[in-house]
Amino acid sequence: MRPRAEAGRRARPAVAALLALAALVAGCATQQGYAGPERSSAEVAVVRADPALSAGLPVQVRLRKVDEREVSASHSAVEVLPGAHRFLVDCSVAGEGTTRFLVEGEVAAGREYRLEATASARSCDAVSLIIRDP
Repeated sequence: MRPRAEAGRRARPAVAALLALAALVAGCATQQGYAGPERSSAEVAVVRADPALSAGLPVQVRLRKVDEREVSASHSAVEVLPGAHRFLVDCSVAGEGTTRFLVEGEVAAGREYRLEATASARSCDAVSLIIRDP
């Protein structure tokens, strides 16, 4: 009976690592932020924030809403149609709290954008929509 107990103890770290990996991957998922059928990457823009698991990052930007559409906590990015959009964003500084921002910006089809914070050691001062270079 003893060898079985030892095997179970050795398997626990592996199971925990797999669960952590699954949570991290889920936090990197992309949500469809428009009505209707899925469109090709050439027809939509992708806007990314930070994943739900911050891995100890001192500043974290979380996307909460695009226009009037809620963004699930398990998603760190959203696909949107080209044009003007409003992004409701929470910006957290480790140990200091969270500030909510409304970021407005225009996006183009086939492009990728990132929500980036400007922060001090104690607070988020702003969040900007930045186009990512290809």
